[in-house]
Amino acid sequence: MKVHIPKSVLFLHAFPLNKEMFRHQFRALEEEGIPYIALDYPGFGEEPPYPGEVSVETLTDYVVSKINAFGVRKVIPVGDSMGGYIMFDLWRRYKDLVGGFVFVATRAEGETSEGKKARYNLIGRVKEEGTAFLIDTMIENQTSPKTKEDQDKIRQLRCMMEKATPEGVVKTLRALAERKDSTDLLPSISVPTLVVAGADDDKVTPPEVVKKIAEGIKGSEYVEIENSAHLPPFENPEAFNDKLLSFLRSVF
Repeated sequence: MKVHIPKSVLFLHAFPLNKEMFRHQFRALEEEGIPYIALDYPGFGEEPPYPGEVSVETLTDYVVSKINAFGVRKVIPVGDSMGGYIMFDLWRRYKDLVGGFVFVATRAEGETSEGKKARYNLIGRVKEEGTAFLIDTMIENQTSPKTKEDQDKIRQLRCMMEKATPEGVVKTLRALAERKDSTDLLPSISVPTLVVAGADDDKVTPPEVVKKIAEGIKGSEYVEIENSAHLPPFENPEAFNDKLLSFLRSVF
């Protein structure tokens, strides 16, 4: 007999990491007695690559299949970067599953022509060289000066990124390049929403870009986390958890 869980947090990780980027949140939610689901996308962490082509919609359907398998009726997704793209698609196609949103270091806009070209260039390099160069670039671009000073954190990030398979990276880069623009969805989002930016994110999703999500969603809350760039839950978990738990207590 399947157990039905009324509501659960759903952690959706950034590229090219895995669910372990939320390890500090797992502990905090367990202490509060808040249920959660944490997933690896196909080709990342412990999950083998998807057999066919991948789109954001493919990833959303994969996530929904896991939600249903766990017997969860509603989720409050916490999505960093590409996790946010999946969240927008959840709202577009699976609205009844959503009980709230926590958008982290992400954007509603589709990829620019320059960004699309850059992603396809990365695909070519990964096919030829593997992922080592990409990991170096991601660590440089995604972390704050404070994080770069913490060699243990950098080592942990590198270990997570090294678990990403070249096949998973290539297929997901293509999905990111071809993702839909979701700015038209913002006015329709009617669930409690927290929007989080990393104060030091000057390369991937600067605060002024992230803030546009909050500006488009009526009644949403916007915060910036100091000493973090593109990965606030991992870079400054104390400050992030303080905001996250306050929000979750209001929706559970």
